[in-house]
Amino acid sequence: MRPLEPKAAYGLAVDLLQRQIHSGLLLPQERLPAERQLSDKFGISRVTLREALRVLETNQYISVRRGAQGGAFVSDQDRLSQLARRRISRAPAASMRVVEYLVVNQTAAARFAARRRGPAELKKMREALALMRNADDAPRRKQAETLFLLAVADGAQNALLSRGVEDALAELFLPFETAPEAQSVAETVAVYQRLHDALDAENLDDVEGAMDVLNARLWGAIRRITRSAA
Repeated sequence: MRPLEPKAAYGLAVDLLQRQIHSGLLLPQERLPAERQLSDKFGISRVTLREALRVLETNQYISVRRGAQGGAFVSDQDRLSQLARRRISRAPAASMRVVEYLVVNQTAAARFAARRRGPAELKKMREALALMRNADDAPRRKQAETLFLLAVADGAQNALLSRGVEDALAELFLPFETAPEAQSVAETVAVYQRLHDALDAENLDDVEGAMDVLNARLWGAIRRITRSAA
């Protein structure tokens, strides 16, 4: 047994918001909900929430603006990419282990989803695909890909696997792509479409084929980043 490490309530709020930024669910320069909404959602006081926002601002994840049009805003794309590269450069081996964990969990989830997914999960995948096709920048593409992978994980109907994928996506904080070619974007969307169609048809071979491509792309991305950070 290990000693318990109690965490202040504001620290839990920091973790929750940071996870959303890491996984791409919160977009660069997106305005966070009002303090009252956030404090109610997290079940903490507004004083505690302000402490969490102060920590996130100090760590450059958000900026807080005063005045009538003010509020808490996620940092811009360049700043978040800088934070991601700095994080990876400090512990490249740890980032590789996160990729291992994500690949194992999302591949297993996709295999189970080929048999267990329902209409709700397939609908979420189609909605994510539509977002992916209409995305006009890297952050929105990342957000759409995360939503798609979370829907696949939910389709496995296994809470532990779903949590494993969600945790890995939140821990894996990659910098945004810089000016990808249109062909590359189209190819990526095509792979996700292939995965959706394979899950819809319960075609396990095609599911595994699509996941092999997505996993290879993920490994390629992390290797490029770790090499450039060395």
